[in-house]
Amino acid sequence: MASAFPKLPGFVPTQEIDKPNFRKVSSTKQEQNREVNHLANKEYPVPRKQPIQIPPQSGMFNPDYMSTTHAMHLPKNANNDSEELYQPSWVKMDRHVLRFSGYFKEAVVESALENYRIRKITLFYYLEDHSLSITEPKQENSGVPQGAFLKRQKVLRADDSKTFILPEDFRINRDIIIFGKTIRLFDCDQYTREFYELQGIPQEPSFVPQSDSFETKTMTKFIPQKDTVMKDYLEHKLGGGKVTSQKQFLENDRKVLKFYVFSDIEYILHYYLADDTIEIKEINSANSGRVPFPMMLRRQKLPRKFSLNQPGQTYAEDFIRPQDIQYGQPLIIYNRKFLINGCDQFTRQYYFDKFNVDFPLGGQEEYVQQERSNIIIPPHNGIGDEQDSLGYIYRLQPIPPKKDFFKWVDNQVNLRFLAMFNTTKPEDKDRVFVITFFLNDDSLLVYEPTVRNSGIPDGKFLEKRKYKNVNNNNEFFTPGDLIVGNEVQINGWRFQLLDCDEFTKKWYSENFK
Repeated sequence: MASAFPKLPGFVPTQEIDKPNFRKVSSTKQEQNREVNHLANKEYPVPRKQPIQIPPQSGMFNPDYMSTTHAMHLPKNANNDSEELYQPSWVKMDRHVLRFSGYFKEAVVESALENYRIRKITLFYYLEDHSLSITEPKQENSGVPQGAFLKRQKVLRADDSKTFILPEDFRINRDIIIFGKTIRLFDCDQYTREFYELQGIPQEPSFVPQSDSFETKTMTKFIPQKDTVMKDYLEHKLGGGKVTSQKQFLENDRKVLKFYVFSDIEYILHYYLADDTIEIKEINSANSGRVPFPMMLRRQKLPRKFSLNQPGQTYAEDFIRPQDIQYGQPLIIYNRKFLINGCDQFTRQYYFDKFNVDFPLGGQEEYVQQERSNIIIPPHNGIGDEQDSLGYIYRLQPIPPKKDFFKWVDNQVNLRFLAMFNTTKPEDKDRVFVITFFLNDDSLLVYEPTVRNSGIPDGKFLEKRKYKNVNNNNEFFTPGDLIVGNEVQINGWRFQLLDCDEFTKKWYSENFK
């Protein structure tokens, strides 16, 4: 019988892979080789059968018959036991797959991180046609192509027997050579174990493969443990943080114990009940001969001992509490003694209610500097806001003036008036202006509309700011000073108010009756 295969290298189905030459083979030898390929595959008893997947019957003409499958036109209620006796092996073994997990070592050159890498793979063996496929799980930043490692195909044994790999060749904790790769199997799934137990050759127990440097140093993510004590310490050191007890803060906020202490000079000790912190202030008096320094000890928690543990390892009971402060007893603060001489009325009442202790009053009060009355306020020069300029008179380092926030929010309305110059100059007597009064901050803005061919530039005439009314004892303008028909003097300019808009009329009728 003539062969239909071309006598070309690569087209012969039984071609030997390691054969160095491709001499012509006789037709008789070729037919013998083809008979080997057409032998039926070996059948194995399987642990459990795969469920029959019945396709949907909604689109068929007669729903009593299934669509085209391996057995065409087979009724759904037919008995399949007799049919299995005559099924071919590739139908009985269909969708029965053995799954193994393995790894092999691969050398890595020119890398200071690793000398070799362990590459883990997943091997699938198909009992249908004794083929296998290999996939490699993808790793982040591995640097090697991963995924499909070997496409599904039959693989010859590495012992030159010219036979394909069978299920008997897969054993856990043993090596198998596939295309030159020595793969060590370390695990398999439950179905595979049941399959081999049914064959009478159970698999060995699974084990965990060794890790390489890439997995231990790169893939293993460090999960930091939260140190709440250290976090609270660092937050308080930076001036923030939360109070340990929110109830303590809400009940004792703005409640401060005041003690009069002595250590070479008089001091005032404040104990804040909201967060159990302490501060010590110097008592500065006039002509005392000492450099006035505000704080002897800034506000902080006061430890009982001068030496502490590592940051974050000092507990609440290691700090001074109100019951530790007693009258007549020295208080050691950073290895310095402070003698308690008395307290104020609030502290005395607190100790009596809390500890049933009568704490005596007394101590030197803090010196209050008298206000100087010889400050001469110069007249405003008209540059900037007058309130900002007054800040340089009362303080060396001025602070911005506080504005009435609620007034600014509740009065987001403007009053608009139409005005003209009250003058006899012919070039100015016809000029028209729009005066806007802002109720949120009592400021004024004067705007001159555009008049064509007038020769006078239009736009902003006076900046928006607060102006004083010279006709009302130099008080700032109020809505009561802007009445239609009256004359007002703004920054030296005399304006005659002619009219106002409808909103301004409505606002005056509601607020000025």
